[in-house]
Amino acid sequence: MRTIFSLLLAGSLSGLAPVWAAEADWDRAKSAHERGDYTAELAIIRPMAEKGYPFAQFNLGVLYDEGKGMPEDNAKAMEWYRKAADQGFSQAQVNLGIMHQHGEGTPASPVAAYFWFALAEKQGDGQAGQAKQDIAKKMTPAQIQDAERQVQSYLATHKFIIPPAPPVPDSGSRHGNG
Repeated sequence: MRTIFSLLLAGSLSGLAPVWAAEADWDRAKSAHERGDYTAELAIIRPMAEKGYPFAQFNLGVLYDEGKGMPEDNAKAMEWYRKAADQGFSQAQVNLGIMHQHGEGTPASPVAAYFWFALAEKQGDGQAGQAKQDIAKKMTPAQIQDAERQVQSYLATHKFIIPPAPPVPDSGSRHGNG
């Protein structure tokens, strides 16, 4: 299901080049994406993702999520989003929240969706607060309390390598698989 709460690869590629990518590699990936050559883009992004670069992991998740350069695979998308999310990449956290909310690649779970939206909100994601409020309206107080407890437990044991981002205006791009 499509929502307004996440970013597609196109949006992420049109922003600032990440500090971890060699400028030439990043330019090649962006160029491949812009011309619709997702196979070439995948060949550039995958090695970076496998080396642990969160922005590449997020982008690989988007490619799986959208079925660009490979068959659509929500479970693989979640796997790569999770790797980036665990490093503090808020866009990946938002996408995990959306996937849990709608049962994409996993059974629908408002508690898990709230959890990921709350983490992204703490990272400064401009979309996450509203998404968390929207999902909370569909939850019981006990579910919200459970999700908040999970957030606190997670934050006590995880240190994000990506600093919280300043709020970013909504790009208007959409997430999901239809």
